[in-house]
Amino acid sequence: MWGGRSAFGLDCSGLVQTALAACGIAAPRDSDQQESALGTALPLDARLRRGDLLFWAGHVGIVEDEATLLHANAFAMEVAREPLPRALARIAEKTPLRSIKRLGI
Repeated sequence: MWGGRSAFGLDCSGLVQTALAACGIAAPRDSDQQESALGTALPLDARLRRGDLLFWAGHVGIVEDEATLLHANAFAMEVAREPLPRALARIAEKTPLRSIKRLGI
């Protein structure tokens, strides 16, 4: 649900904001603001690890492990655990991966 951050629905940036709040970390509301404010930028070919944030134009996901992406998405209209290579390929059809950010947690 775009713009959602409640029991009625959650969008991608709301998922990240809620997950970080559960860890005691304040995060901006929208994905572009999160991309600017959170973590340390990594090269796009960096080895991913749990907790890394992946940003595309208008979208953000959380790396669960080296093979899985957790994100709220319009493709499934739900919060989904998706194989990372499949998610990267599918999303790249519309917009390229823009940045990877690693949190210091």
